[in-house]
Amino acid sequence: MPSATALAAQPDPMRVAYLDTLISLGRHLEFYDPTGVRFGLPTYPFKWAPTHLATRRQLRNQQLRPGGQPITGQILWRHRGTLRVAYLYDVNHAKTKRAATPAQLVAIRKALRARCTCTTCGAIKPYYIPRSLGECLDCAPGGA
Repeated sequence: MPSATALAAQPDPMRVAYLDTLISLGRHLEFYDPTGVRFGLPTYPFKWAPTHLATRRQLRNQQLRPGGQPITGQILWRHRGTLRVAYLYDVNHAKTKRAATPAQLVAIRKALRARCTCTTCGAIKPYYIPRSLGECLDCAPGGA
């Protein structure tokens, strides 16, 4: 079992040293709450989450998925006067993405082909048919 001094020497992975330094210098950081006391979850400002935490999109870019784990933290920021949130998951507990079955891939291809097929003339276009028109730009009145 590690001694008390060894435990004290290990940094808390949920804290960001630079943000802790700013707080010790008297700066107020609205969205920095690594303990989760104010916001219920460990909270970080935009682009300041610890490296072992990632959003769903960041996990997807690494070919990972949350895999049923609970939300570990959040990023809060203001955008055009609205409070925005991005939930964070622990990368160490994430699972690899599942591959689509051959039947699923066939179904996806069919669905994407249907989005390119004009309902009026039946032509397959190199673009998705606008849902607002319901037909290709050649068939729509005033389309092209």
